[in-house]
This record gives sequence, C-alpha cells and structure tokens, in this order.
Amino acid sequence: MSYSGTVVGHNYSANPLARNHMAGRLLYWAEEFIVFILIFQFSTALVALLLTDPSDLESKSSLARNLWYPGYLMVLFLAVRKLPKLVRTAVFNPLLILAILWCGLSYLWSIEPDVTLRRSVALLMTTLFGLVLAARYDWNELIGRLALVFLFTALISLVLAVLVPRLGVMQEIHHGAWRGAWLEKNSFGTRMAVGLALMMSAFAMQPARWWLWVPAGLLCFGLVVMSTSKAALLAALVAIAGFFIIRVFRRFPVLRIPVMYSVVVGLSVLGFLITFMPDMMFDLIGKERTLTGRTDIWQALVLAIKDKQLLGYGYGAFWHDTTGPSYWVRFSLEWGVPTAHNGWMETWLSAGAVAVIMFGIIYVITVLLALDRLYRGGVENYWVILSTVLFLMISLSESTILQQNDLSWVIFVATSAKLFAFSPAYWRADPKTRATKPNEYGLA
Repeated sequence: MSYSGTVVGHNYSANPLARNHMAGRLLYWAEEFIVFILIFQFSTALVALLLTDPSDLESKSSLARNLWYPGYLMVLFLAVRKLPKLVRTAVFNPLLILAILWCGLSYLWSIEPDVTLRRSVALLMTTLFGLVLAARYDWNELIGRLALVFLFTALISLVLAVLVPRLGVMQEIHHGAWRGAWLEKNSFGTRMAVGLALMMSAFAMQPARWWLWVPAGLLCFGLVVMSTSKAALLAALVAIAGFFIIRVFRRFPVLRIPVMYSVVVGLSVLGFLITFMPDMMFDLIGKERTLTGRTDIWQALVLAIKDKQLLGYGYGAFWHDTTGPSYWVRFSLEWGVPTAHNGWMETWLSAGAVAVIMFGIIYVITVLLALDRLYRGGVENYWVILSTVLFLMISLSESTILQQNDLSWVIFVATSAKLFAFSPAYWRADPKTRATKPNEYGLA
C-alpha cells in the first residue's frame, strides 16, 4: 500500500470516480458497523450483567444509562442519512406515531414528570431506530443483520456459561439455570427463542448458507433448553411448528385448506384445555397456576389500573418511586416487584387505556398484513408471521410493548413498519438482479 494516493494499482487522487468509490465503501461499512453496535446495544446483552450489583438487582447503573446517549446520536445520524425514505416509511403508520406522541404527552399528568420526559425521549429513539432499519434494508438484509447479532450474543452466552459460570449461570435464585449474557434466565431464554426464529427465517431466505443458519438455530434452541425457561421453550416450539406449517402452506398449495383447519382446530382444543383443565396443562409444562407469581402481580395491578384507567400514571413512572403507587403492590406481595411482567398491563399503567387500544389496533393490522403475505408475499412471510406471534407470546410475560431501550420493540417496529409500507416481497432469485445495480455509495 502506498501513502501517495495509490492503493493496489488505483490512483485515487487522480481519479475522482475511484476516490468517491473508496469513500463510499468506507462510509457503507462504517454505517454497517454502527447498525451492528446499535442492535447489540438494544439487546441489552452484557451491560446489565456486568454493571448491576447482584445484591441489589433493582439498582440502576448511571454508567449503563449514560451509554445510551452516544447510541441515540448514532440513531440520529442514521436517520438523517435515510431521512426521505424514513419519512415515507413512517407516514404509512400514523397510529404508531400517535402512540409514541401520546406516551410523551403523558408528561402533563405524570406522577413523575421528569422520569416520563426522559423515558419518552428514549422511547422515541428506540422507535426511530426500528424505523431506520425498516427504511434502510429489504427483508433479506434486515433478517440477516438481526440474525448475525443474535448469533453473536448466543456465542457470547455459550462462552460465559461454559467458561465463566459465575456470570453466565445463575448462582442463587434458579441455581444452575443458564442466563448467558443477560441478568436473568427468562430474558435470556426468550431472546434465544427469537434468535431461533431469526435463524430459521434466515435459512429460508438463504438456503445456500445452511452451514451457518442451521447450526446457529440448533445453538439457540440448545440455549433455550439450558435457560430452563418454560415460557421460552414454549415460544421456541411454537416457532418451530410455525416454520413447518408455513413451509407446507407455501410448497403444497393443495394442503392449504387442511393445514388451516388443523391450525384452527388445534388452537380451539388448546383454548378449551387451558380454560377447563388448567391444572393439567400447567402440570404438563411444569408450571403452577400463578405462573411463578405473575398472576399475583397482575391481580394486585388491577386495582392500581382502576385508579387511573384512562390516562395511566405517566409513561415509565409507575415503578420509579418506591413510596408511590407501586409501594402498595410491593407491600401486598412482600417483595420488590420491578415490572408488571406483562406488556399490556405495563402499557396501561404508563399511558392508560388509550395507549393499549392504539397499540392493539396496530398489532391486529400488523397480523393481518403478515397473514396476507402468505398469499401475496415472498420468503419474508416466515419472519413476519413468526415474529408477530412470538411478540404477542413474549408480551404476556415481559414488558415489551412501547418499551424504551428494548430490542423486542425495535424489531416489532421495523417489521410492522415494512408491512404497513407494503415493502416489496423478497424472492430468492431477486438479489442476483439487484446486486448489479449501484446503490447510494456507488457500490454494485
């Protein structure tokens, strides 16, 4: 390499086109690195595990909070780079924008206005990153980049659990359960279940890379098992079953009606058993009726929700003050409950029934658009259906709806935004055609 402007036979100083090409490549890879870092950051892998005091799990690290500010700056940089396309993507889903604005507006009646303001800005940045991903990438690129980050976190989790068990394995509560790069086994398990869905979807997109995605999917499933999280295992099994149902639906049109009937009958039988034989069903998955105390939390929160049913307590404000309304929930349950462990209830507490209804409409339309892809879409229909189903399942036990600094919300926004914007279907034969067209960086 020469430092006089010539690199591998190309004189960039004398050839403006070659120089612009090189600058475009550098900018492209810089932005790709930023996207990778941001997806990893929003996954919250490692940060909480390394910066949280094990003796005080409810404490918040100021360093962990301050790390988000450079992340938000990177999100703004990417948003500016894709501003016209970002705006076009966002306007197709005005209800999502209204839901975010409503959470910010709750500052006016929040019991902790400063907390609501800070967390509303964080929610805005989180949602903006999801919209950036939707505007920047096609279906194959989006799924591929998400899958690579999840594979990276899965490998980190495996290394921590095997080589540094004091970090990667729970030591006191749920002793022996793997928690990987996260603070708690359920968070780890549900993320690996989503990772499994991503690996299967990436394999459907790029079957030639089976050598990468199949072992990665097996790794994610193995980590779900090692987490001992029953909810995560159920989500993983649903993802696997859903993948094969979609595959049969796509490849064998003659079987579509029997498959649809089988799914409807299966769900009806499951609903009947859960309603009329709950003890047997809970025993089957090794759970008690309280779902490890979650139903006790929900019962206590019903009373809190009734007090501010329409507007809520202000976005992100309910749990902040330990002497505020959350005190009575913790007092009645005799432990420091940190969240509602339910995305719908958490949203109701934060921004009231208005926010719950708005998101409910967004979710229903997203599901309908995802199902429509079975008939009109391409290979992306594996991901859009699996991800929307898993998001609902996980939201019943974790606070993922309208949640700031949370990758689950980023992924939902990106997927939903592309569906609302009627993003072109992805067919495996297309990349060979598109790859010959230069992009904004001058790259073919």
